[in-house]
Parts: sequence; structure tokens; C-alpha cells
Amino acid sequence: MGRSPEADLEPVWIEPPIGPDVAHWEHRLAAGQARMVKRIAITAFAWLITLMVEPILAPPVAAIGAVLSYVLPVARPRRKIKAAWAAAMAEREAQYHEFLREHQQWHWRVAAFDEGERLRWAGSPRWHPIQLDAEPSRVDVFGGTGDGWASLLATLGSSLIESGAGITVLDLSERYVAGGLADFVAVRGGRVAQLWLPADLAALNVFAGLAPEETADLLAQAVSTLQYTEQRADVRTLTVDLLDTVAGALVEAPTFARLTAGLDVLRRTYDGGPDGPLTAAEISALTARVDLLGQSERTQQTLQHLSSTLNLLGKDEQPVDPDADPASIWLPRGLTIVTTSSLRVRRKEILDRVVFQRLLRDIRHQRADRDGILVVAGADHLGLDSIESLTQEARRSGVRLVLLFERLRNELKEVLGSSDSAAIVMRMGNAQDAAAAAEFIGREHKVVLSQLTEQIGKTFTTGTARSTGGSDGTSTGTGRSASSTTGWSTNSARSGPTGLFAWADNRSSGRGTSGSSSVSESESFTESRSRSWQDTVNRSEADSSTEGRTHSRVYESIVEPTTIQSLPPTAFLLIEAAALGRRVVTGDCNPGIALLDRVAPTREMAAE
Repeated sequence: MGRSPEADLEPVWIEPPIGPDVAHWEHRLAAGQARMVKRIAITAFAWLITLMVEPILAPPVAAIGAVLSYVLPVARPRRKIKAAWAAAMAEREAQYHEFLREHQQWHWRVAAFDEGERLRWAGSPRWHPIQLDAEPSRVDVFGGTGDGWASLLATLGSSLIESGAGITVLDLSERYVAGGLADFVAVRGGRVAQLWLPADLAALNVFAGLAPEETADLLAQAVSTLQYTEQRADVRTLTVDLLDTVAGALVEAPTFARLTAGLDVLRRTYDGGPDGPLTAAEISALTARVDLLGQSERTQQTLQHLSSTLNLLGKDEQPVDPDADPASIWLPRGLTIVTTSSLRVRRKEILDRVVFQRLLRDIRHQRADRDGILVVAGADHLGLDSIESLTQEARRSGVRLVLLFERLRNELKEVLGSSDSAAIVMRMGNAQDAAAAAEFIGREHKVVLSQLTEQIGKTFTTGTARSTGGSDGTSTGTGRSASSTTGWSTNSARSGPTGLFAWADNRSSGRGTSGSSSVSESESFTESRSRSWQDTVNRSEADSSTEGRTHSRVYESIVEPTTIQSLPPTAFLLIEAAALGRRVVTGDCNPGIALLDRVAPTREMAAE
């Protein structure tokens, strides 16, 4: 599913600068508070004077003094500061609510995009076929279980069969990994031919159509790859000469039993009699060549080794019908399965190599169907030289190869990623194999979360302080005052009898003048002393929490080895070098996926 382009653009709240610009009012408040005591003292003094002189004016004077000493210098700056803070907080709340609204809208947009993607994903195909962009001539499959291989061949082979291709499966794994594919082709009405070796070895007739020298070379190649130690060139040459001598002396069609008997003649240990696998003429021809080959120790050891090895296939060999056509390994259309199995390890190994060399010779001589497909399951033990020879001949003949290896070890690491090939990695149980596969898949730069940090702290702080102070002071003062007073007064009075003596009265009047003067002098002396002590105790406690994430750019494996070890049986990783660069694709080869819903028939339809 797609990711919203706004998913990483979540709105983040950034706290605005703390507090409004009230420095002017704070300065005025500080100045007013500093002068407030002095102004109150002046106001009180003025109020007392007014009260003594004109009591009726005392309240207005007190009111004016309160305004001048407190309201204007203190109360008004405080009100302004409080109003500025209230406006700033209101603005902050408005911005925060706007942020919440934008954040909610962002959340709705991302949720709507995700819901649309979910609906699109729910209705779009989840599976589509994997196509090889580079169209390599060889596909190497490393790792996997028997069920995984069977699923891979069933899924891959069914589509190839439906397209009209012919597939030949050489199953050396003893797991019958092509059984599911055979059932599918049979149900669809296609041609299926199966050979079980060594039971059908006579029907296959690996020596059919081969000249004596070709028979000798085929067996020499098979025997030389069977030996675990490095074989010298002269020993291999001796092996070819001995087998060529026996095959050239046989008049009738060669078989493993007749070739073993011929080697016994050269060793002078043949006792087949008249009923043996060789005719009298063949015995005579071989006996005549005994002296020519010599009786050296190396020759005898090589004869013994060849006789013992071929006898593993010739002991229970069924007679070959000379009039019957050998079974065809290559069908122009349809499926051919050649399965080898034996309880004896050495017999199984020589049988695998003989059949492999016959297939290689058919490809070399253009007997295989051009544009056909050869699948070799369990090719680990065939050797690097055999794999490279098969790759070269198949590329020249136009035959496409699918090689399945159980392990990725030793020289097989040289096969991984060779030219004109693609690789498929399935589950690997071995840690070294998984590590080699992960190294081949490659590395890439990634940005990963490398560190998480969380710190929780608590801080305690305590402190004490003591301060002492004092002041001493003296003051003196002198004063002189003088005053003079002058005044005058007049008075008049009238008195008389009442009644009979109302006509008689007394009148009096007077005038006086007075004056005074005074002079006073004063002298004062003041001495003051003050002492102060102060003890301060402070204690603080702080909690802190810090969370951090660290992302690093690393260069590490695209797929970890443990991931390869834990893959489901049918899961795989496809690695190919396409025109646009190296390509690593994860897939699943479970055939049941095609029956699920939402499966696109092509990769292009799945991308729509």
C-alpha cells in the first residue's frame, strides 16, 4: 500500500515566546514601588497640615495623595501588565486552538488517504506471476526441501507445459519432486513418460546409437567424476583405452554386463563359459589384446576398478530387446521424468553419472529438442566440471536448464551468479550456506534506528545563608526664631435705670493699644545606631526526563542469513542481473496460490 505524502508532515506545536513586552510598565512599577513610602509620608504630612488649617479640605488632599502615591505609580502599571499578560495568553490560546484544528485536519487527510489505499489494496490483486526480465539460459536453485522443489516444479512446469514447451526432468534427489507436475500434465491430457532407473535401464538403453569409442568415452567420463581424489591425466587416458578396447571387441550391442565381462577377460578372471554374456569370437578378440595392454600394476588396478564399478549396473541388468526402440528422453511436447534410485550408494552414484553423461551427449549431438527445458534435481554430487560442460552444451544447443542443488558448498559457490544465469534461493538449514547466499544477494545502504536513549533524573539542592549589618549615625541642628505682635481695641457701654428712672443713663467709652515681641533659639543633637541579622534557608527539587533516538546509515545485507534459514518451504528469493540493474524479488511457488482470489494473470495487470 502507498503511504500518504503528508504522513511525515505532522504539524508540531511550537510554544510562542513567553510573555508580552511589558518592560516599560515593569520599570514604572518598580520606580513607583520604590518611591511609594516617601510619597505616602508626604501625603500624610500634607493631610495633617490641611486637617489643622482647613479640615474641610483634608479628604480631597488624602484622595489626591493616594492617586499620586499609589494609583498612578503602582496600581496603573500593575493593571497594564496584567492586561498585557491576559492579551498574550488569549493570543496563545487562539493560536493553540488553531493548531489543534490544523492537526485534526491533517489527521483526517492522512486517515482518508490510508483508507483509500486500504480500499484500493483490498480490491487489487495480491499475487502475480514472476517473470525473468533477463531471459537467462540457466536457472540455479539453491536450498529448499522436497516439498519446496515439488511446488516449484509444479508451478513453473505447468505454465511452461501450457505454453507448448517440452520438459525433461532428471530426478537424482530420490524425492520424486516431479510427481505433482506429472499429475497436472496427465489431468490436462498431456504426454507423460516416466523411467525408473535402474529398473528401466534396459528400456532406456544408454548405449543405443553410440560407436565403441563414444561408449568408452561416456563411461570414462562417468567413472572419472565418480572418484573423489584428483585423477591424473594418464590414468584417465588408460581408462578410456581399456573401455575402448572392450567396446571395440564386442560384436553385439554393448550392455553393462557384457562390458563387465569384457573387462574380466582382460583381467584373465572371466569364467562365463559358453552360456556367458560374451560370444566365443568376442572372447578371442579380447584375449588377443591382453598382451597389448600390458599387465602393469596400474593397468590391473584400473581394470579392477572399472569391473567393480560397471558390475554394479550389470549385475541385475535386464536383457535389451534388439528390435525395440530405446525409450526417448526428449519429447517435443509433454513431460519426461527420469528418476534414479538405489539402496546401494555406489550404484546410485555411477547410475546418476552414466545417465547424466548420456543426456549431455544427446545435447551435444543436437538430439535434444531445441528450446526444450532440462531440469536436473539433486545435481550437487555431479561436480563442477560436469555442470560447466552441461551449461556450455545447453547454451550452444538452445536448451534451457534448471539446476536444483540441496546445498551451497565448496565449488558450487562458483556456479552461483555465473554468466547468463539467474539464481533462486530457498530455505537453507545450514548456517554457512545461508551466509554465503546472503552475501551473494548483496548489501545495501540503509538508515536504521541504532540507539534508543531514555534518561530520568532528579536533582535536590539545599543551601543556607547568613548576613549581618549595622549602621551608626549622628546629626546636629541649630535654629533661631523671632516674632513681634501689635494690637489695639476700642469699647463703648451705656447703662441706665428702668422704670421711673428711665430718663437717667450712664455712658462710657475706652481705647487701648498693646504690643509684644519674642526671640527663641534652639539646638538639637541626634545619635542613631541600628543592627540587623538575616538567616536564609533554601531547598529546591527538580525532576528531568530525556528521550532520544539515533538513526545511523549502515551497509548491511539485504537479506539476513537467519531470514533465509527460516523461509517457508515454498518461499524463495529470485536474483537476476536485468537490464536495469540487479533485481531481487521475493516470491512463493505454492501451486494453490493460483486458486486464490485477486490473482493477476500478468505482472502488468497487477501494477495497474
